[in-house]
Amino acid sequence: MKYIPKLSNNNLWRGSVGLFVLGIILPMFSFQKLLVLNETYSLLSGVFELLKEGEAILSLVVLSFSIILPAYKLYLSKRIIDGRVTDSEEALTLIRRLAIAGKWSMADVFVVSIIAATVKLGVFANVTVHVGLFVFGLAVLSSMWLTHRLMSGYALRPANEET
Repeated sequence: MKYIPKLSNNNLWRGSVGLFVLGIILPMFSFQKLLVLNETYSLLSGVFELLKEGEAILSLVVLSFSIILPAYKLYLSKRIIDGRVTDSEEALTLIRRLAIAGKWSMADVFVVSIIAATVKLGVFANVTVHVGLFVFGLAVLSSMWLTHRLMSGYALRPANEET
């Protein structure tokens, strides 16, 4: 049996960041309406398109939950991986923040909603899914795997709970 080297947290983080960056800039889907209008969007260009169309709140929601929060989660992960945090209380604070960011990060929900929209818009428009959606989905999964690995071994309980 061949030896398969263990994937380090640092390499998993690098892969997650690479997939995340590619996932937000690569084309995710194209809309073709009435056989005339054909528009292709990435996650990032979709945020700007929403803003351009006057959907500032929706643009802010997508930007916050699908780009900023996952990026913050990756930032926290890198701080934990680097090992520069020597104080155990500070390390626990980072783990708690990572847990909260993981709960509020809705990147995975975004991917599912895009797929659902793809199916539902079939009557009004022809929607083509592109590689960016799949790369972003892989970024979400690898980030979740990294978060799980970093948080294993920590028992997070509310501050007022007795041990």
